[in-house]
Amino acid sequence: MADRRTFIRTGGLFATGVAVTGVAAEPVLASVPDQGLPMLGWHAALANRRYTPAVVAVIGSSSSEGVGSTMYGRGYVPLLADNLRAAFPVAGAAAGDNYTAAWGRPAGSWPVLLSGGARTATLGWGLKSADLRAAGQTATFTFTGTSVRVWHSAFPGGGAFAVTVDGVTLSTVDTGGPAVDHDAAWISPRLEPGRHTIVVTCVKPEVRLHGFAVFHGDEDRGVHVYSGGHGGLTSGDFADGAAGWAPRLRTVQPHLVILQLGVNDWRTRVPAATVKRNLKSIIATVRAHSGTGPSFVVYGSPRVSGGRSLQDFAQVTRAWQDVAAEDTGGPGGGSAVAFFDLAARQPAPSADNSLGLYCDDLVHMTDRGAAFTADALASFLSP
Repeated sequence: MADRRTFIRTGGLFATGVAVTGVAAEPVLASVPDQGLPMLGWHAALANRRYTPAVVAVIGSSSSEGVGSTMYGRGYVPLLADNLRAAFPVAGAAAGDNYTAAWGRPAGSWPVLLSGGARTATLGWGLKSADLRAAGQTATFTFTGTSVRVWHSAFPGGGAFAVTVDGVTLSTVDTGGPAVDHDAAWISPRLEPGRHTIVVTCVKPEVRLHGFAVFHGDEDRGVHVYSGGHGGLTSGDFADGAAGWAPRLRTVQPHLVILQLGVNDWRTRVPAATVKRNLKSIIATVRAHSGTGPSFVVYGSPRVSGGRSLQDFAQVTRAWQDVAAEDTGGPGGGSAVAFFDLAARQPAPSADNSLGLYCDDLVHMTDRGAAFTADALASFLSP
């Protein structure tokens, strides 16, 4: 029998061998993105990673910050970055620790050392900043990469800071200005690949330092992941405090935003309907400030047992699901919100923690648990 194989493309029909006697009709392509493809925008950005960065932004609470892990870098967010870069490599782009806030947990291994000042929770990516309020106060950060950026605020009456890299003073930055700008940054020149130490020293108070963004051959390509985890915060903290973190989206320009919020709301008796409203508000804020039309993933946690809530945890789970199901604000009107259900992949810690994925009943993950979650997320986010 003759070989009969058909190749179909939009606008044409091709056959190999002999003529084809029958061809199934080609499906009509919708003009609006399919509601079942909420991460299409992210997948398209990922496909283009060789030429421009594919960017993930995380907005979350303690699990995103890495609480429960034994040291900095073992939380699920940095491990997710490792997984995505390993699965979708770009030659010559080793990739850096794209963002490290001025302070955070685990406190004993956080790589930024502050010599003074005050930790604040009202501005900066992840609602974290360090206010250097006296001349001579410093922030020291050691990193591996080819460039580094100092994220800070500029404002009327703002102070000044000096930047030293590997013992050489490169610049003095005046943070004063006619208007408030929470998206200000100092950008280093290109550095030799390798280990470096940057020191920010307050020359004139007050300096509002957010943190450091590091690149390692991936300044203009590869997969970038910006962690905005902040332990203890609720969806309301981010929804109501958007003026403090949303301006930074102009720099981040995310193609995917992961929202890991809601457990602290449940523990403190915030109604599920309020959680739902807050998450929708955060999504709207990101869309208004990022300029990239990003995809979103709402992260659903397993049930926790700690806290004071009388509300059934299932109601919060339903709120997470509804945010994804009800969204119509993506490109062309199609949904761009997906629901990642970690509870479908593992038992709740209060029910069965025999695998040692959690260090308590509040879904704080061990090193193993963070790696498990990062693996599950990487699979979920892959085309």
